[in-house]
Amino acid sequence: MSVVAAIGVIGGAYVLSNGFHPASKSTTDVLLPKDSYYSLPGNQYNAIDFITKATSRITGTFTNTLGVIVYILDPVQLMALNHNGTVGSYQWSSGLIANLTVDNLTVVVAPGQWALTFFNPNVLNTTIVGFYTPLILAPT
Repeated sequence: MSVVAAIGVIGGAYVLSNGFHPASKSTTDVLLPKDSYYSLPGNQYNAIDFITKATSRITGTFTNTLGVIVYILDPVQLMALNHNGTVGSYQWSSGLIANLTVDNLTVVVAPGQWALTFFNPNVLNTTIVGFYTPLILAPT
């Protein structure tokens, strides 16, 4: 095989393996697909872990049946929630989103490791959270 052919094969493999990234390309990640839903028993949570390398924005549209609070937590804060069952501190909070409210979530997060956390503050009842659009993480 000639040197030119070998360089062409190696270069082609590099491109096919996503080795070249145009400077203008912005990457987005789907944290949760459209039409997803889950139930949260009383005083329970669901956390979606993610890592950002640059300041990013989370967007999506969802509703819930009995009320929910959305938090952005760092790993230490999530561990505290897991051990204590309550949120002592957080990076960001939506406050209580009332039942049957359609919320257009837009949250900016700094670079780092995070958990987008949906918490059911109702101690006795289960709430269902449903997503009309995907939850998207994209650079700002």
